[in-house]
Amino acid sequence: MFEISSEILPFLLLFSLGIALFHTLILSGIFNVNLKPGWIMFIVDPAILGVAFLFFQKESGIIFIVLFLSVFVMAIIGFIKNGIESTIDSFKEQQKNKIPVWKIIGGGLLALLGYLAFFYLGLYSFFIIFFLIIVSSILPNNTNCFYFYQRILPTSTIQSVAMGLAEISGKAKAIHSVVSPDTDTSCVGYIYTVDEIHTSRDDDGRTSTSYREISRKMELKNFYIEDETGKIEIIPDQLQWINFLPTNSREDGRKRYQEFILDEKTDFLLIGQAFYEGSHSILRFDEGKKVFGIAPLDIVNFFNKWRPLKLRALTTLACIAVCSAFILFTPITMNGTKIIIEKRNWKEILHSNPFEGFF
Repeated sequence: MFEISSEILPFLLLFSLGIALFHTLILSGIFNVNLKPGWIMFIVDPAILGVAFLFFQKESGIIFIVLFLSVFVMAIIGFIKNGIESTIDSFKEQQKNKIPVWKIIGGGLLALLGYLAFFYLGLYSFFIIFFLIIVSSILPNNTNCFYFYQRILPTSTIQSVAMGLAEISGKAKAIHSVVSPDTDTSCVGYIYTVDEIHTSRDDDGRTSTSYREISRKMELKNFYIEDETGKIEIIPDQLQWINFLPTNSREDGRKRYQEFILDEKTDFLLIGQAFYEGSHSILRFDEGKKVFGIAPLDIVNFFNKWRPLKLRALTTLACIAVCSAFILFTPITMNGTKIIIEKRNWKEILHSNPFEGFF
């Protein structure tokens, strides 16, 4: 058996303090355990090693190895736990937003494919994921769909808007004002979000912060959009808020609170279906085109100004990702002054066991 000698014990006791540090970070940061006192693991881990040395001399080395490996086991379990919880929260949020089940299942299958790609292709899978992220930013989604129609539709005045898919702009006017919960601002409508703050530190001491939305509240009733020619009533069901910036943001402890305000001073651009209802016209969600959005006009103008540069940049990055993956995938050898490009056996790779190194 592997025994710890008295000469090496002081060194391993110091090493156990490093293990205690990681245990503390994992328990408090990943499992959200409120350790009391916060330094308790700096007593527990050296104590385990000391007890092993005094009473289990022959197994003391094995106990130390288990203590060391427990850091990785706890971290893996924590990441899996957070991943499952995040998936469940995302599924509930998507159900609440009435996202079709096939889209939810498709997202899960894509995540599974990415997981398998990592085991089959290793480091190279990151180039493929990078490429897919770039492509997904170009493919249609709520924001891209809004800007697609914004580019091809003329902006109509409200008085002369034609029935069907239409683009209008103007200022919002409340029919019944609402009051935001955080700053008590009277407005046309608001979105109030609460984010959980996650802070991490790398080996160089640099701190990075990420946010995960844990709750969202929205209040928006029927309102008008007015321009110099008239006004039109907006039915806000399924209205997408595009590129709104928070008007108020604050952090308290490990949470961030933000308000997004639809006010009566800003010029907005809307795209939706113009429709006659009774004696007046309304703007609503277009069931055929699946588009109904509102965005601040100045942000829309900024987006249109920089869109050609963005497309060129994304195209360039996609080409770089494909070329880099191709170069790294291809076995290349040097024979004197000759470069020999060998053929990769894809059949063997795809039929291999991606979990062979783990089991």
